[in-house]
Amino acid sequence: MTKLTHLEPSELGTKEYWDNLYTTEITNHTHNPSDTGTVWFDDSDAETKLIDFLSNPDQPATISLSQRTTTFLDLGTGNGSLLFGLRDAGWTGRMLGVDYSQQSIQFARRLAQSRSSPPSSTSSPDSSSSHSLDDNDAQNIYFLEHDILHTSPTELLLDEQSQGWDVVLDKGTFDAISLSSETVAGTDRRVVESYRSKITPLVREGGLFLVTSCNWTEAELRGWFEGPAKEEDDEETRKWRFEEVGRVEYPSFSFGGVKGQTISSLCFRKVRNT
Repeated sequence: MTKLTHLEPSELGTKEYWDNLYTTEITNHTHNPSDTGTVWFDDSDAETKLIDFLSNPDQPATISLSQRTTTFLDLGTGNGSLLFGLRDAGWTGRMLGVDYSQQSIQFARRLAQSRSSPPSSTSSPDSSSSHSLDDNDAQNIYFLEHDILHTSPTELLLDEQSQGWDVVLDKGTFDAISLSSETVAGTDRRVVESYRSKITPLVREGGLFLVTSCNWTEAELRGWFEGPAKEEDDEETRKWRFEEVGRVEYPSFSFGGVKGQTISSLCFRKVRNT
């Protein structure tokens, strides 16, 4: 098993950085409505490849997914572009994007509204941060301010999702958390070490967790998410494990005789420990 180490903390691991970035993106969109903000890993065409992976009926990991009913939870949704892409690709189930940056959620709601309203609309979808999962958001895509590390997962497990979401997405959020210097309360453990236990309740039994990273290799992602629960994990987390069921192919490169990819996307299924 790959021995895991921590990344050097950086400003990309702070809430202030993301608040400032999405404040700027809201301003840019106000001046130029065609500017819908940054799409992370766009240089690798990651969103298209992730959507193609999920939409492939011959992919064993996704063969049981229904485009009509599959539910999606997008962690660290940013401007919501991955959910919008899924909707445009024909996925019609319930979708929720969450982010700890209020500015991110405001921006995503603004873009959602612009997709369903004429340009002359005077509605203000980002005028309030108190939206709930019951709001009639555009295209049945919801956005909610939520800090997955410091807020109970039960807030995202309401109504039809009480047993978890069919697919939980992470496109760069684990990367950002890996760059945070924050520690778990009362310990010297970095918060990234608590991430698996935070997301486990969010995935339904048999559901998928699809994570994309530019900071961790495939082997390192397996080290973080596969295998038995850790000693510090809570009792509920110990009942479950993630098993790898698929990977997304990206253009590879060779350097010094070693072949690799600039980013990695692995798909894990949540299964009960036996």
